[in-house]
Amino acid sequence: MHNQETKNITLGDLVAAVTDEVGPSTGNTSKVNTLVSYIVQDLFLHCRVRFKNRRGRMNMILPMQQKWPAVTLGVLLLMSPGSGFAGAAADQLKQSVEKIQAILSDPSLKGDAKTSVRRQKLKQVVAARFDFDEMAKRSLGAQWQKRSDSEKKEFVRLFTDLLEGTYLSRLEEYSGEKVRFVNEREDKDFAEVNTKVINKNGDEFALDYRLIRTNGDWKVSDVVIENISLVNNYRSQFNRVLSKSSFEELVQAMKQKKLSAPGAAG
Repeated sequence: MHNQETKNITLGDLVAAVTDEVGPSTGNTSKVNTLVSYIVQDLFLHCRVRFKNRRGRMNMILPMQQKWPAVTLGVLLLMSPGSGFAGAAADQLKQSVEKIQAILSDPSLKGDAKTSVRRQKLKQVVAARFDFDEMAKRSLGAQWQKRSDSEKKEFVRLFTDLLEGTYLSRLEEYSGEKVRFVNEREDKDFAEVNTKVINKNGDEFALDYRLIRTNGDWKVSDVVIENISLVNNYRSQFNRVLSKSSFEELVQAMKQKKLSAPGAAG
Protein backbone atom coordinates (compact mmCIF):
# COMPACT_ATOMS: atom_id res chain seq x y z
CA MET A 1 0.00 0.00 0.00
CA HIS A 2 1.49 3.31 -1.06
CA ASN A 3 1.44 6.34 1.18
CA GLN A 4 0.04 9.36 -0.60
CA GLU A 5 2.45 12.27 -0.45
CA THR A 6 0.87 15.58 0.52
CA LYS A 7 2.27 19.04 0.06
CA ASN A 8 1.43 21.95 2.31
CA ILE A 9 0.73 25.08 0.27
CA THR A 10 1.68 28.28 2.05
CA LEU A 11 0.31 31.76 1.42
CA GLY A 12 3.66 32.59 -0.17
CA ASP A 13 3.27 29.70 -2.62
CA LEU A 14 -0.20 30.91 -3.52
CA VAL A 15 0.94 34.50 -4.12
CA ALA A 16 3.87 33.29 -6.22
CA ALA A 17 1.60 31.11 -8.36
CA VAL A 18 -0.89 33.92 -8.94
CA THR A 19 1.94 36.34 -9.75
CA ASP A 20 3.28 33.93 -12.37
CA GLU A 21 -0.21 33.80 -13.88
CA VAL A 22 -0.88 37.55 -14.16
CA GLY A 23 2.69 38.81 -14.47
CA PRO A 24 2.98 38.29 -18.26
CA SER A 25 -0.10 40.45 -18.80
CA THR A 26 1.69 43.63 -17.74
CA GLY A 27 5.21 44.91 -17.24
CA ASN A 28 4.12 47.29 -14.48
CA THR A 29 5.18 45.91 -11.06
CA SER A 30 2.63 48.03 -9.19
CA LYS A 31 -0.14 46.80 -11.47
CA VAL A 32 0.90 43.15 -10.98
CA ASN A 33 0.92 43.54 -7.19
CA THR A 34 -2.53 45.13 -7.18
CA LEU A 35 -4.02 42.49 -9.50
CA VAL A 36 -2.53 39.72 -7.34
CA SER A 37 -4.02 41.27 -4.20
CA TYR A 38 -7.45 41.42 -5.87
CA ILE A 39 -7.32 37.79 -7.01
CA VAL A 40 -6.08 36.45 -3.67
CA GLN A 41 -8.76 38.48 -1.89
CA ASP A 42 -11.40 36.94 -4.16
CA LEU A 43 -10.10 33.47 -3.31
CA PHE A 44 -10.27 34.00 0.43
CA LEU A 45 -13.73 35.56 0.20
CA HIS A 46 -14.94 32.61 -1.89
CA CYS A 47 -13.51 30.13 0.63
CA ARG A 48 -15.14 32.04 3.50
CA VAL A 49 -18.54 31.94 1.80
CA ARG A 50 -18.25 28.20 1.14
CA PHE A 51 -17.25 27.60 4.78
CA LYS A 52 -20.21 29.59 6.08
CA ASN A 53 -22.57 27.71 3.79
CA ARG A 54 -21.31 24.37 5.08
CA ARG A 55 -21.74 25.47 8.69
CA GLY A 56 -25.24 26.79 8.06
CA ARG A 57 -24.36 30.26 9.32
CA MET A 58 -25.22 32.19 6.19
CA ASN A 59 -28.62 33.53 5.18
CA MET A 60 -29.97 32.12 1.94
CA ILE A 61 -28.42 33.89 -1.08
CA LEU A 62 -30.41 34.28 -4.25
CA PRO A 63 -29.07 32.26 -7.20
CA MET A 64 -26.81 34.25 -9.50
CA GLN A 65 -29.40 33.99 -12.31
CA GLN A 66 -31.77 35.98 -10.10
CA LYS A 67 -29.18 38.59 -9.09
CA TRP A 68 -27.51 39.38 -12.36
CA PRO A 69 -30.53 40.65 -14.31
CA ALA A 70 -31.14 43.34 -11.68
CA VAL A 71 -27.59 44.65 -11.86
CA THR A 72 -26.42 43.84 -15.35
CA LEU A 73 -23.64 45.65 -17.16
CA GLY A 74 -25.71 48.70 -17.98
CA VAL A 75 -27.82 48.80 -14.83
CA LEU A 76 -24.60 48.59 -12.82
CA LEU A 77 -24.00 52.19 -13.81
CA LEU A 78 -27.37 53.48 -12.70
CA MET A 79 -26.24 55.03 -9.41
CA SER A 80 -27.82 58.08 -7.92
CA PRO A 81 -25.95 61.15 -9.23
CA GLY A 82 -27.07 63.04 -6.14
CA SER A 83 -25.05 60.88 -3.77
CA GLY A 84 -22.68 62.83 -1.53
CA PHE A 85 -19.92 60.25 -1.93
CA ALA A 86 -16.65 61.91 -2.99
CA GLY A 87 -13.80 60.49 -5.06
CA ALA A 88 -12.47 60.77 -8.61
CA ALA A 89 -13.40 57.23 -9.66
CA ALA A 90 -16.91 57.49 -8.19
CA ASP A 91 -17.41 60.94 -9.71
CA GLN A 92 -16.57 59.69 -13.18
CA LEU A 93 -18.97 56.77 -12.76
CA LYS A 94 -21.69 59.26 -11.87
CA GLN A 95 -20.98 61.25 -15.02
CA SER A 96 -21.74 58.14 -17.02
CA VAL A 97 -24.89 57.64 -14.95
CA GLU A 98 -26.26 61.02 -15.94
CA LYS A 99 -25.67 60.31 -19.62
CA ILE A 100 -27.38 56.92 -19.40
CA GLN A 101 -30.35 58.31 -17.51
CA ALA A 102 -30.72 61.08 -20.08
CA ILE A 103 -30.88 58.50 -22.89
CA LEU A 104 -33.39 56.30 -21.08
CA SER A 105 -35.65 59.25 -20.24
CA ASP A 106 -35.51 60.90 -23.67
CA PRO A 107 -39.05 60.67 -25.17
CA SER A 108 -37.65 60.80 -28.69
CA LEU A 109 -35.69 57.58 -28.04
CA LYS A 110 -38.50 55.48 -26.57
CA GLY A 111 -40.31 52.62 -28.27
CA ASP A 112 -39.34 49.62 -30.40
CA ALA A 113 -38.84 51.78 -33.49
CA LYS A 114 -36.02 53.60 -31.72
CA THR A 115 -34.32 50.52 -30.28
CA SER A 116 -31.36 50.60 -32.67
CA VAL A 117 -30.63 54.31 -32.17
CA ARG A 118 -31.19 54.11 -28.41
CA ARG A 119 -28.88 51.12 -27.95
CA GLN A 120 -26.17 52.68 -30.06
CA LYS A 121 -26.18 55.72 -27.80
CA LEU A 122 -26.12 53.52 -24.69
CA LYS A 123 -23.29 51.47 -26.16
CA GLN A 124 -21.19 54.60 -26.65
CA VAL A 125 -21.59 55.63 -23.01
CA VAL A 126 -20.85 52.15 -21.65
CA ALA A 127 -17.83 51.70 -23.95
CA ALA A 128 -16.40 55.00 -22.76
CA ARG A 129 -16.49 53.88 -19.11
CA PHE A 130 -15.63 50.16 -19.36
CA ASP A 131 -12.17 48.95 -20.38
CA PHE A 132 -13.22 45.97 -22.47
CA ASP A 133 -9.64 45.39 -23.66
CA GLU A 134 -8.42 44.93 -20.08
CA MET A 135 -11.41 42.80 -19.14
CA ALA A 136 -10.93 40.57 -22.20
CA LYS A 137 -7.21 40.18 -21.52
CA ARG A 138 -7.72 39.23 -17.89
CA SER A 139 -10.59 36.88 -18.76
CA LEU A 140 -8.39 34.96 -21.20
CA GLY A 141 -5.62 34.73 -18.59
CA ALA A 142 -2.31 33.07 -19.49
CA GLN A 143 -3.59 32.30 -23.00
CA TRP A 144 -3.44 36.02 -23.84
CA GLN A 145 0.35 36.06 -24.29
CA LYS A 146 0.18 33.05 -26.61
CA ARG A 147 -2.05 34.82 -29.12
CA SER A 148 -0.98 36.93 -32.07
CA ASP A 149 -1.92 40.60 -32.35
CA SER A 150 -4.69 39.80 -34.82
CA GLU A 151 -6.06 37.05 -32.56
CA LYS A 152 -6.03 39.42 -29.56
CA LYS A 153 -7.88 42.07 -31.55
CA GLU A 154 -10.55 39.61 -32.66
CA PHE A 155 -10.92 38.19 -29.15
CA VAL A 156 -11.46 41.67 -27.66
CA ARG A 157 -14.10 42.40 -30.31
CA LEU A 158 -15.93 39.14 -29.65
CA PHE A 159 -15.68 39.58 -25.88
CA THR A 160 -17.12 43.10 -26.16
CA ASP A 161 -19.94 41.87 -28.40
CA LEU A 162 -20.65 39.09 -25.90
CA LEU A 163 -21.14 41.52 -23.02
CA GLU A 164 -22.94 44.23 -24.96
CA GLY A 165 -25.26 41.82 -26.75
CA THR A 166 -26.34 40.29 -23.45
CA TYR A 167 -26.71 43.40 -21.38
CA LEU A 168 -27.96 46.28 -23.51
CA SER A 169 -31.51 44.94 -23.50
CA ARG A 170 -31.26 44.41 -19.72
CA LEU A 171 -30.26 48.04 -19.27
CA GLU A 172 -33.58 49.10 -20.74
CA GLU A 173 -35.38 47.02 -18.09
CA TYR A 174 -34.17 49.27 -15.29
CA SER A 175 -37.02 49.56 -12.78
CA GLY A 176 -35.85 51.72 -9.93
CA GLU A 177 -33.04 49.76 -8.23
CA LYS A 178 -31.16 52.01 -5.81
CA VAL A 179 -27.42 52.06 -5.23
CA ARG A 180 -25.73 53.33 -2.08
CA PHE A 181 -22.02 54.17 -2.05
CA VAL A 182 -20.16 52.55 0.82
CA ASN A 183 -16.48 53.18 0.25
CA GLU A 184 -13.82 54.06 -2.32
CA ARG A 185 -10.13 53.16 -2.23
CA GLU A 186 -7.47 54.46 -4.59
CA ASP A 187 -3.93 53.14 -4.96
CA LYS A 188 -2.06 55.02 -7.68
CA ASP A 189 -3.67 53.85 -10.94
CA PHE A 190 -6.14 51.46 -9.31
CA ALA A 191 -9.38 52.07 -7.44
CA GLU A 192 -12.25 50.10 -5.98
CA VAL A 193 -15.69 51.58 -5.40
CA ASN A 194 -17.88 49.57 -3.03
CA THR A 195 -21.65 49.92 -3.24
CA LYS A 196 -24.83 48.27 -2.00
CA VAL A 197 -27.73 47.64 -4.38
CA ILE A 198 -31.28 47.75 -3.00
CA ASN A 199 -34.05 46.30 -5.16
CA LYS A 200 -37.78 47.05 -5.07
CA ASN A 201 -38.33 44.41 -2.38
CA GLY A 202 -35.76 46.02 -0.11
CA ASP A 203 -33.22 43.21 -0.57
CA GLU A 204 -29.64 44.45 -0.39
CA PHE A 205 -26.41 42.96 -1.72
CA ALA A 206 -22.82 44.02 -2.40
CA LEU A 207 -21.71 45.39 -5.76
CA ASP A 208 -18.09 46.49 -6.19
CA TYR A 209 -16.32 48.12 -9.13
CA ARG A 210 -12.62 47.74 -9.84
CA LEU A 211 -11.18 50.51 -11.97
CA ILE A 212 -7.88 51.43 -13.59
CA ARG A 213 -6.77 54.94 -14.49
CA THR A 214 -5.94 55.41 -18.17
CA ASN A 215 -4.89 58.83 -19.48
CA GLY A 216 -6.65 60.52 -16.56
CA ASP A 217 -9.92 58.56 -16.93
CA TRP A 218 -11.12 55.86 -14.56
CA LYS A 219 -12.21 52.76 -16.48
CA VAL A 220 -14.10 49.79 -15.05
CA SER A 221 -11.94 46.67 -15.34
CA ASP A 222 -14.09 44.29 -13.30
CA VAL A 223 -17.41 44.13 -11.47
CA VAL A 224 -17.83 41.97 -8.36
CA ILE A 225 -21.32 40.94 -7.23
CA GLU A 226 -21.55 39.31 -3.81
CA ASN A 227 -17.85 38.41 -3.98
CA ILE A 228 -18.19 36.87 -7.46
CA SER A 229 -15.97 38.53 -10.06
CA LEU A 230 -17.28 38.99 -13.61
CA VAL A 231 -13.77 38.59 -15.03
CA ASN A 232 -12.98 35.50 -12.96
CA ASN A 233 -16.32 33.97 -13.92
CA TYR A 234 -15.58 34.45 -17.61
CA ARG A 235 -12.06 33.09 -17.13
CA SER A 236 -13.53 29.92 -15.64
CA GLN A 237 -15.85 29.51 -18.62
CA PHE A 238 -13.04 30.08 -21.12
CA ASN A 239 -10.69 27.71 -19.29
CA ARG A 240 -13.29 24.95 -19.35
CA VAL A 241 -13.60 25.30 -23.11
CA LEU A 242 -9.83 25.49 -23.65
CA SER A 243 -9.20 22.44 -21.47
CA LYS A 244 -11.24 20.34 -23.88
CA SER A 245 -10.57 22.08 -27.19
CA SER A 246 -8.50 24.77 -28.92
CA PHE A 247 -8.43 28.55 -28.92
CA GLU A 248 -9.92 28.49 -32.43
CA GLU A 249 -12.90 26.51 -31.13
CA LEU A 250 -13.34 28.98 -28.28
CA VAL A 251 -13.47 31.80 -30.83
CA GLN A 252 -16.07 29.88 -32.85
CA ALA A 253 -18.16 29.33 -29.71
CA MET A 254 -18.08 33.08 -29.03
CA LYS A 255 -19.05 33.88 -32.62
CA GLN A 256 -21.96 31.46 -32.43
CA LYS A 257 -23.09 32.93 -29.09
CA LYS A 258 -22.65 29.60 -27.33
CA LEU A 259 -21.14 31.42 -24.36
CA SER A 260 -23.08 33.96 -22.36
CA ALA A 261 -22.54 36.36 -19.51
CA PRO A 262 -22.61 34.65 -16.09
CA GLY A 263 -26.15 34.42 -14.75
CA ALA A 264 -27.64 36.19 -17.75
CA ALA A 265 -30.13 33.47 -18.56
CA GLY A 266 -33.74 33.92 -17.60
